[in-house]
Amino acid sequence: MPELKARLDALLPDSLFPPSNIAMVVLSLEDGRTLYELNPDLLLLPASNQKLFTSAAALSVLGSEYRFLTTVSVDTTIVPSIFLRGSGDPLFSTADLESLACAVSAALPHDTSWLLGGDVSRFDDVPWGAGWMWDDEAQPDGMATTPLSLNGNTVRVKIRAGNNPGDTLAVTVEPETRYVTIENRGTTAPDTTGRPLQVTRRLTEQSNTIIISGALRPRDTSSARVAVREPAWYTLRVFSEHLARHGIQCTGMVLDTLPPTARPLSSVYRALDTVVTYMNRTSDNLSAECLLKTMGAFWTGGPGTAAAGISAMKEFLAGRSLDTNRIVIADGSGVSRYNLSTARSIAGLLQIMYRDQRLFPIFHNSLPGPGEHGSLSGRMKGTTAERNLRAKTGTLRGASAFSGYVTGADGKMLAFSVIMQNFHGNLRSYRQVQDKIGLVLSQWQE
Repeated sequence: MPELKARLDALLPDSLFPPSNIAMVVLSLEDGRTLYELNPDLLLLPASNQKLFTSAAALSVLGSEYRFLTTVSVDTTIVPSIFLRGSGDPLFSTADLESLACAVSAALPHDTSWLLGGDVSRFDDVPWGAGWMWDDEAQPDGMATTPLSLNGNTVRVKIRAGNNPGDTLAVTVEPETRYVTIENRGTTAPDTTGRPLQVTRRLTEQSNTIIISGALRPRDTSSARVAVREPAWYTLRVFSEHLARHGIQCTGMVLDTLPPTARPLSSVYRALDTVVTYMNRTSDNLSAECLLKTMGAFWTGGPGTAAAGISAMKEFLAGRSLDTNRIVIADGSGVSRYNLSTARSIAGLLQIMYRDQRLFPIFHNSLPGPGEHGSLSGRMKGTTAERNLRAKTGTLRGASAFSGYVTGADGKMLAFSVIMQNFHGNLRSYRQVQDKIGLVLSQWQE
């Protein structure tokens, strides 16, 4: 399409491309024609566009009716024991834990000491994806993966300055738990220049000590999420604390397989489409890695591994004629720089899902749109792309991707994929180009 090519080419300034790389493909979903392509087979970092592959495969491999189940059971055959068994629900929360604690309190005697067990046999014990950066480990999007997660395997640290310079900062943690320790070095100061507030966890120690340093101005507040070490133990500790508030005392904790003699007391369910939507709209890495290992467990019948999940993904893609030799899948989230993809492959995946009218409404709805809550919330608002375009963003240092669906002015739906890589400096310039591309496509008609 010469006219579309001219309009899209005009959006790519020489000041950005080169020295940076860009690949782009636009497909007509009505008849499958390629309307535009630029470096369509160039292997680049998909970043969180990797989640498009993960969510599409999960919906197809697991089935749209799949549910994650977290169950609390009791066993009294040898030692009175309460077991919490996780199946990889990445959205399991303190509220869910509280509901299970209430069920336990109502069903069990309060004059017994209980052993609290956690069953994490659904996944293997590898906590991070291949190629993840070691210094991202404490970041809320670099959390460890476990089938027994809680609050995204993070705690939220809330900080309030004092009324006067020199006052110590007031620090609280949600959920309130003794699993983490706070080392508060922060102060209240009239000027924070050169002393920005920092919330960190020591990376070189096997501890969950969170360090508050720097300063806040009087009466200011701040908050931050920090990933915890050994998140399955974190889940158990918080559960034991909730049980104690309901009169159930746990004298020890263990990670072990649920015994066959245990009887279930209560469960929390999470629908797959809820997880997929949360993952794509907020670009949640834990959800992606849990989906990958859940596919692995479903595929092999054994503990879920990333390798098995990747095999399931490739089988799904190859079964729909997408050439898996042209992509490299290293994880489910796109955090790893070992991942490689092409704009043609991503656009092809979008076309595959469009043709599956059973799953397409779920998949399409899982993607954020301009102005909505999620990764596109501040982009393309008030334009013809708003309430029209739905896309997945992806960002790593020096890489940015933008792929999804948009309906042109003639009512025909298009699939597009844009990947940019090898740049430094201001990401905003590259996102502005992406937004202009989305706007042009939303106004396009043949």
